[in-house]
Amino acid sequence: MEQDMKEMEDQAKQAGSSIKDAIHDTASSVEHMAKRAGDAVESAAERVREHLSQDSTAGEAADAVARKVKETSVYLQEQGIGGVVEDLEILIRRYPLQALLLGLGCGYLLSRARTD
Repeated sequence: MEQDMKEMEDQAKQAGSSIKDAIHDTASSVEHMAKRAGDAVESAAERVREHLSQDSTAGEAADAVARKVKETSVYLQEQGIGGVVEDLEILIRRYPLQALLLGLGCGYLLSRARTD
């Protein structure tokens, strides 16, 4: 009986270790994907900026959008997913009612978009 308990304890420790490793690998993968997403967004902003002339109104608007996209890209690369999640938590705590209403609205729109 005591032998069985010891084996179960060892198995639980191994499972806990495996879970920690999986969490670490997942977090690392998500951070890498966030950096890649930031690079892709920055690249897209540069392509938009190159294709529209700077003299036109559309060019000015595209330049403004490209600047904001570049800022977003830098934010994603510097903060990573952890920083984004922390900032999101702060916003939700600061504006709980608005966050709830936004979540309900998004849920409603997603439910309406489903085709069953």
